[in-house]
Amino acid sequence: MIVIGNKPDLLKKARIVVTSEHDLVVMKFGTTRIKLHYEHALLLSQWVRVRAKEAKRRAGDISRHWSVIGTLHDADYGPDHTRG
Repeated sequence: MIVIGNKPDLLKKARIVVTSEHDLVVMKFGTTRIKLHYEHALLLSQWVRVRAKEAKRRAGDISRHWSVIGTLHDADYGPDHTRG
């Protein structure tokens, strides 16, 4: 198993290239090329995302995504209120 955290230069943007060829997704990590059908690439991306979120929680990082601007507990809502 390769642990990327111990090799910070491995994930530099210049070392990773992701392109497409017809219905294939081509990933190049340094000198290694991997080709996947787009459906398998989507599945792989979902797996990686879920495992990354698990690792983030285990590391104690409870920060939220930047798109969460505020909570709605103070917002007016109900049948008498409308948007705008």
